[in-house]
Amino acid sequence: MKRDPHNRENMALVLALLRSAQLFHRAIGPAFRAAGLTASQWDVLETLSNKGPMTVNALLERALGTSGNMDVVIKNLVRSGLVEKTVSDTDRRSRVLSLTAEGRSKVETFLPVHNAALAEIFEGLPADGKRQTIRTLNRLRRSMTPPRKDQFDE
Repeated sequence: MKRDPHNRENMALVLALLRSAQLFHRAIGPAFRAAGLTASQWDVLETLSNKGPMTVNALLERALGTSGNMDVVIKNLVRSGLVEKTVSDTDRRSRVLSLTAEGRSKVETFLPVHNAALAEIFEGLPADGKRQTIRTLNRLRRSMTPPRKDQFDE
């Protein structure tokens, strides 16, 4: 069975993206483990550090995890004393997440380690290559729309 070159190119792109993400997670994993964090926990801590306190729903829109996974991540961060969950002043149904003093300290301590790990991982890429890759991936991300729920039913 002969494959259409366009389909082969699309499949090769998907595999390249997935394999790159998988290898990246393997490479950055030791830094997270040494800090006692997961990638999802760091995503939450870093987001709250940069954006400030926000509702759980706002965090879900910005963070990379799924809602089911993020619930566990938030619970673990609250339990470990890095994040605080309070009732919103404006909407009693909403919960607001913010970093605790210990959470801010964790971010300040881990950020240089994280940056050093990223520098090591990406050391082989020149700056212009990084910028071009960012532009290309951002263009790809903007061009994608989630599939309709009924799109693949039949």
